[in-house]
Amino acid sequence: MLALLAALVVLTVSAATGFRPLADAGNNDNLLRLVEVRDLLNGQGWFDLHQYRMGPEGGFVMHWSRLVDVPIATLIMAAYALTGSMPLAEAVAQVLWPALLLLATLFFTARAARNFAGGGAVLPSVVIGAAAYNFVGIYWPAALDHHNVQLMLTMASLALLLEAPAQRTAALFPASAPR
Repeated sequence: MLALLAALVVLTVSAATGFRPLADAGNNDNLLRLVEVRDLLNGQGWFDLHQYRMGPEGGFVMHWSRLVDVPIATLIMAAYALTGSMPLAEAVAQVLWPALLLLATLFFTARAARNFAGGGAVLPSVVIGAAAYNFVGIYWPAALDHHNVQLMLTMASLALLLEAPAQRTAALFPASAPR
């Protein structure tokens, strides 16, 4: 609940400031991720990671995983089904995707803090974590790049590895982040 509250506070502050990153052009990686998701939604094959409009004639093959594209595409399709507007659906996904990842990252931060230092460390870790993650910028609206996914999975791995001595099955789930 604390992680949810902190994520909602960050989202509210972002909304109160007009979701500035959405109005800005964003960075190249976030924009290219959106292009990849659009290509996937428009029928480009799962294993075809070519960006035909980039670089020299004929484009080039991207090294990023489609695993990050799927939840973003799912959010866009769900928002489009509700709104009927593709630009609005993309804007909704650009707000929800980083917010959901921030929530998950804060959840795993709190879990790791509890396992490492006890219940008294949870509140400070979530408050400091929410501020730190916000200032890093990878959880801001329109942050569609894979860096936020990598940090969330790193925190999940840390939390699960800290649980492993007490619950051995927790050590089975830490995984590396997709690119």
